[in-house]
Amino acid sequence: MSKLFIAEKPELAKAIATGMNGNILRKDGYFQVGDNIVTWAYGHILSLAMPELYDEKYKAWRIEDLPLQIDINNFKYVPLASSKKQLKVITDLIKDKTVTTIVNCGDADEEGQILVDEILNYSKNKKPVERLLVNDLTEKGVKTALSNIKSNTEFKGLSDRGFARSQADYLLGLNLTRAYTKLAQNNGYDGVLSVGRVQTPILGLIVARDNEHESHKSSFYYTIKGLFRIDNLEINALLKREEKIIHEEDVKRVEISCKNKTGVVQKATNENKKENAPLPYSLLILQAECSKKFGYKPDKTLEITQGLREKHKLITYNRSDCSYLPENLFEVAPATLESIKANLGNEFNSYVDNADKTIKSKAWNDNNVTAHHGIIPTEQKVDIKNLSKDELNVYQLIAKRFVAQFYENKEFILSTVEININDNIFITSSRKIIKQGFEVLFKSEDLKDDDTESEDFNDVDLANIKDSSSAYCKDLNIEKKKTAPKPYYTIPTLLKDLTSVAKYVSNEKIKKLLLLKDENKKGENGGIGTPATRSEHIKNLFEKGYIIEEKKAIKSTQKGRDLIALSPKILTTPDMTALWFELQKEIETGKITKEQFLTSINKQIEEEINRIKNSDKFQSLTKNDNNSISCPQCNLGFLKRMKSVKEKKVTYWWGCSNYSNGCKAFYFDKDEKPQFEKIEKIEKKVEEVSEHKCPTCENGDLIRRKTDKGLFWWGCSNYKDGCKTMFYDKDGKPDIK
Repeated sequence: MSKLFIAEKPELAKAIATGMNGNILRKDGYFQVGDNIVTWAYGHILSLAMPELYDEKYKAWRIEDLPLQIDINNFKYVPLASSKKQLKVITDLIKDKTVTTIVNCGDADEEGQILVDEILNYSKNKKPVERLLVNDLTEKGVKTALSNIKSNTEFKGLSDRGFARSQADYLLGLNLTRAYTKLAQNNGYDGVLSVGRVQTPILGLIVARDNEHESHKSSFYYTIKGLFRIDNLEINALLKREEKIIHEEDVKRVEISCKNKTGVVQKATNENKKENAPLPYSLLILQAECSKKFGYKPDKTLEITQGLREKHKLITYNRSDCSYLPENLFEVAPATLESIKANLGNEFNSYVDNADKTIKSKAWNDNNVTAHHGIIPTEQKVDIKNLSKDELNVYQLIAKRFVAQFYENKEFILSTVEININDNIFITSSRKIIKQGFEVLFKSEDLKDDDTESEDFNDVDLANIKDSSSAYCKDLNIEKKKTAPKPYYTIPTLLKDLTSVAKYVSNEKIKKLLLLKDENKKGENGGIGTPATRSEHIKNLFEKGYIIEEKKAIKSTQKGRDLIALSPKILTTPDMTALWFELQKEIETGKITKEQFLTSINKQIEEEINRIKNSDKFQSLTKNDNNSISCPQCNLGFLKRMKSVKEKKVTYWWGCSNYSNGCKAFYFDKDEKPQFEKIEKIEKKVEEVSEHKCPTCENGDLIRRKTDKGLFWWGCSNYKDGCKTMFYDKDGKPDIK
C-alpha cells in the first residue's frame, strides 16, 4: 500500500522524491520511491470551462443571454490542452488500488491549496488526503517538511475560500466583460473591454493618478535658506513654516528681520541613532528593486525567481509576501552563508568572511512570519556559469540581503540645531557615522527609497553647537519654486502603492476591512491582489492596451480611461475586494457556505448588467476610429478592419462588430477602407447572368462557373439547398436541351 504525493510542479516533485529515503525510479509522469509515488502537475492543469460547455448558445456574445446561467453547485473544469497527458497519469494513480492515501503538495497558500484540490475533485477522489507544506526545496528542507505532514481537512476552510474567490472572479469577469464589450461595440467601439475584480481597480488607481497629475494647476512658493555663523562655523539652515510662503511681501519681511541680524540657538540636540539592516526580500520588494536597478517588469522578476527556485534550487519560496524569517532557520544560516560564498566568490568572499554569524537581526522573528518566510538563499551549491545574467543579478540581490543580517547595525549621531532670529525659526541637521555596519555591503543608492524625499543635511558636524549660542545671519538664499504635480506611477511606486490602497478609500468600513485583511502581514497595509497576482494583472493591463510605459512612467491609455469612466466605483476601487474578503473570511470559518457567497455575487452581477443596459455612457466612448462606419447590411454594428495571415502573406478585410449576432458582412480592403464598389460590381454581374431561371427547382438562378482547366459550365444558385442542376456552356449561355 502506498502514498501518492501530488506536487504543484515537476521541480517540487523531484525535490520531494530526493528528500525521501530510497532509490528513485523515474516512470512515465511520476517517481517511484519505495512504497511512495510522487507525481506532479504543471501549475493549474485544469481551468474553469468556457460558457459554451454549459450551453452552446453562449458561444456567441449576446446581451440578452446575460447574466450567464451557470450552476454554482456544479462548476465544470476542463484539462488544459498542454496538460491532458499528465492529468491522465495523475487521475490513473489516484484511482490505483494500491494507493491508499493522497498527499496534497501544492504551495503553502490559497492558490496552491486549490490547485491540487481541484484535481482531486475532478477525479472524484474518496481516499484520505494529507497536506505537505514545502518552503525549502533542498534535501534538508524537504526532509523537515516530510516529518510534519498534516491532514488536508485542516485546510478545508482555506480551500473553500480559494474556490469561492476563483469561481466568483470567473463569474464576474465573464459576465461583465461580455456586457461591457457588447454595449461598447454596439456604439461603435472596436475591441474588448476586459473587467476583473483586481485588474480593474489597479487600472482605476493608475487612471486616478494620471488625472491628478494632468489636472494639477501649478502655483509658486518661496523657500528661504539662511547662512549662519555660529562660533567659528558656517552652516545653512532652512526656514521652518507650517504653510508655504506664497507672497513676496512675506519674503521681504523675513529678509528685513533676519539678514545681517543676530539670533540665538534655541535648541541643539545630539541623538545616538541605530539603523537596522534591510530585511530579506518579499516578492513585491524584490520586484520593485529589480525594476529600479535592471528595468525588469514584475512578471519577468517572478519568472526569474521561479527558475532560481525550481530549476537551480538556489532560493526559498519565491512568491512570499513576508520579509521575516523563522527562528529555527538561524541554526542553518552558517551553511547557507558558505554556499553563497562558494557560489558567488569575488566580493562575496569578503562579505561572508566579515559576517558575524552570532548576530541575530530583527529579521528572525516567528511572530512576524506568515504562510511563507522571506526569500533567502538555500544551502544549494551550483556552478554559477549555469545561471543566466538575469538570474545572477537577482540571486546576488537576494544573497546580499541575507548576508546583511549578520552585520552590525549602522550607528550615527544625529545633531539638530534650531535657530531663532526675531521669531523666525531656522532648522538644520547633520549626521556623523560612528559605525558603518551593514552599509559596507551597499552603495548609498541601493538603500534609497524613490518614494521619499531626501533629507537636507549639513556637511558640517553640528555636534559641538550649544544651546543659547549666538547665530549671525550672513545671508539669505531665496528660491522661487513651482509646485509639482503628483508624479506618474513607475513600476516600483505602483507596486508599493498596491500594498496600501486602503489609504485612498474614504468609506471607513471598507478601509477597516482592507486593513483587517492584512492585519498580520508585515509589509502589507490594506493592499489589493497578492505579490504573485499583481505582476500578472499589470502584465495583462499592458497586453490589453489599457496602460503603457513612457520613460519609466506608467500611464493609462484612452482605452483604459474609457473603461474606468464606464465602470461603477465598486469596480474601480478596492471596495469589492474588501467586501469579498469579509465574506470569504466567513466561508473559511464556516459561517456561510461557498454557494451562499456565489449567489450574492450573481445578484450583484445581474444588478450591474441591468444598470449598464440603461446607461448612456457607452454613447460617449472614444472610438478607435473617429470615422466609424455603420454596417450597411445589419445597420446595428460597425465595420472593423481585420487582418488575416496565410503563408506569411498579410491580407486586410472588413467585417461587422455584430458578427457574433449573425451579421456576415464582408468587404475587401482598399486604401484602409472597405471596398463597397467591388461588392456592387459582383452583385451586378450576378444579376446579369441570373436571367436564366433553374428549370428544375424553379427557385434558383443558373450561374456561370469556371473549372480549374478553364472550362465553363452552369449550375443552380440553390445548390446548397439540394438542387444539383448542371448544364454545359454554349456561347456564354446554358445549353438547355
